[in-house]
Amino acid sequence: MSRSLESNEGLGKHRIEALSDGIFAIAMTLLVLDVKVADIPEDLAAPGFLGRMLLGLWPKFLCFVMSFLILGLFWIAHHGYSHFIKRSDRYFLWLNLLFLLVVVCVPFSADLLGHYPDHRIAAMVYGCNIMFLGITLYWQWWYATSRHRLVGANLEQELIRNGKTRIRLGFIVNGCAMLLALVNPVLSLAVYILFPIIYLMPSKLDGHWTHSHD
Repeated sequence: MSRSLESNEGLGKHRIEALSDGIFAIAMTLLVLDVKVADIPEDLAAPGFLGRMLLGLWPKFLCFVMSFLILGLFWIAHHGYSHFIKRSDRYFLWLNLLFLLVVVCVPFSADLLGHYPDHRIAAMVYGCNIMFLGITLYWQWWYATSRHRLVGANLEQELIRNGKTRIRLGFIVNGCAMLLALVNPVLSLAVYILFPIIYLMPSKLDGHWTHSHD
């Protein structure tokens, strides 16, 4: 068998990417369905009712925007790491399904937090959901890069470590938000909002996305 064939052994990754993109698109769309306007007959609505009702939607709208950005962050991360993954296997397929299982739970946890923004349990459930997103993504990256199992043989160890460090940073930020939720759930929202903003900063991984690795 030639070297070129050996480097491409294993299952392809294209259907993984197609399924993942579809699940992310559905989950991100479902988020906005939780921002609902109450249907009140006009003859029962007091003056200024509509304005007060819209102001009362701020927790749900905030959770929608925040969760959309967080899911977008994980989609970018998943898309970026997939750039380095050259093949797949049965175990990795199940890991990706586990990751997507956590993704589809985000609309539920976001809806819960939007309804009860000042409750500890709601903030903790949301934090656990985001934490498991990071854990399952880290698990995929760790498995794919261990002994260069599913990545190119020339992928640098420094880049692999940078990928792990970048995910672990999310563990720290999310962990702080969950601890803060025990003291003041509303303040924990501020940390959850900072979560995607931190990853707007470019990393060493970004410079490699436009290059191919054997």
